[in-house]
Amino acid sequence: MVWKKFSILLGFLLLGSLFFVPGSTATSTYVIVVSDNPSDYAAAKVASSAMGAPIVTTPWGRFDGDALEKLLSLGPGEVLIIGGRIAVPEKYSETLEEKGIKVTRISGEDRAETSEKVMNWILDNDYKLRGDVYLVDGWDEGSILYILENEENPIILALPHHDLVNAIHEKSGLTDKMASAGTYGRSVYVYPTLVDRDNENSSPCPNCHLMEADEAKAISLSVSRLRGLSGTIPTGEVKSAVLEKASLAEELAAKGEFEKAREVLLEGFGLTYSSIAAGNPGPADTSSGSNG
Repeated sequence: MVWKKFSILLGFLLLGSLFFVPGSTATSTYVIVVSDNPSDYAAAKVASSAMGAPIVTTPWGRFDGDALEKLLSLGPGEVLIIGGRIAVPEKYSETLEEKGIKVTRISGEDRAETSEKVMNWILDNDYKLRGDVYLVDGWDEGSILYILENEENPIILALPHHDLVNAIHEKSGLTDKMASAGTYGRSVYVYPTLVDRDNENSSPCPNCHLMEADEAKAISLSVSRLRGLSGTIPTGEVKSAVLEKASLAEELAAKGEFEKAREVLLEGFGLTYSSIAAGNPGPADTSSGSNG
């Protein structure tokens, strides 16, 4: 596979930034608002491409006045919020509705459910998807960033971390729905970490293809993302623990121990998101996805 490389990563990670899909033109007054959580952002990017609508990103778990100003400067008639009320605070909805702007929020109990709901919303509203489908662990932030950085118009469907192989089978109804509508590309790709290790590392679905990927690069993106997020945590034990996990993951990846590195990063992200959501140190929670 020949990668078509383009750099969206830096712009995406600039908190409160505005993102337009290259080559697309907004045909409505829709504006999409999403946090900088990669899983929700990837879903928003699919919706943006399908709708021709711009995206405004906001720091996860925090209200950003600058992001609101950018949003209002676009003159939206309707705003589509992707992510739960912890990820994208309710203050955005309240402020927009006070100004007479209609707000629709798409969110699930976790990242995987939010991802699925966004895809169904796109299809149910007769928008067309463009690109190939990628099945990936919704909590593996570096892998999502890697796909966004290396693939053009990827349709990323986030899966639950705790039950990846079974989730692929369960999502076959959605991928079949997408295929029958003739709205996506030729292939459904499975990220390498999702292979069925109990069955000779085979693909867990008959029509899926194993994605060619640089796992070391994906880990590196996760480490960078975690270190960046740690800047939002006050100096203290939690911040130190998060930075230690980032360094440990980096060391494990250098030795080729990618699976262990991903687990350490998962713990680090859990601590970080929990701390941001609570405003103080809290337990790691990898189940809350979009909302936590």
